[in-house]
Amino acid sequence: MSEPRQAPGQAPPESEPPRPDTGPAGTISADAQAVLDAAKAAAGSYFGGFTTVRRLFAAEVSLARDALVSALLYLLVTTVMLGTAYLLLTALLVAGLRAAGAPWPLALAVPLLVSVGVAVFGILRAQKLLQYADFEATRRQLKKGFHVNSHEDAPL
Repeated sequence: MSEPRQAPGQAPPESEPPRPDTGPAGTISADAQAVLDAAKAAAGSYFGGFTTVRRLFAAEVSLARDALVSALLYLLVTTVMLGTAYLLLTALLVAGLRAAGAPWPLALAVPLLVSVGVAVFGILRAQKLLQYADFEATRRQLKKGFHVNSHEDAPL
């Protein structure tokens, strides 16, 4: 059966909706392309969080390395000073105190207290420097998750 013909200038019958122009086969429509672009942006944002945490970790490793080198240098100086102070002060003060008539226990206690004071200073200084080797910012970011604002600059 053939379709009824319509006169020119008449609207098509209302029982049949107009057909959209589908375009060539195999192309992605604008809506599907928008969904694909949004998925790519979401994946990029999620993996961007990994990149940011990796950069944060690298920055903290660098800070920890510098702090560790400084702390080890202070520990080395402290050890040398403790040994030198102990030997020199013990020899000088024990001889001087004994010549002044002090008993042996007092003559040995004075240089010992000076050496311990220098060692305590070195230990406290090393502990203060080692605070930077705890990766606090990386641990805090891992606790929060990978929520990264894409408008902010990365730390490195």
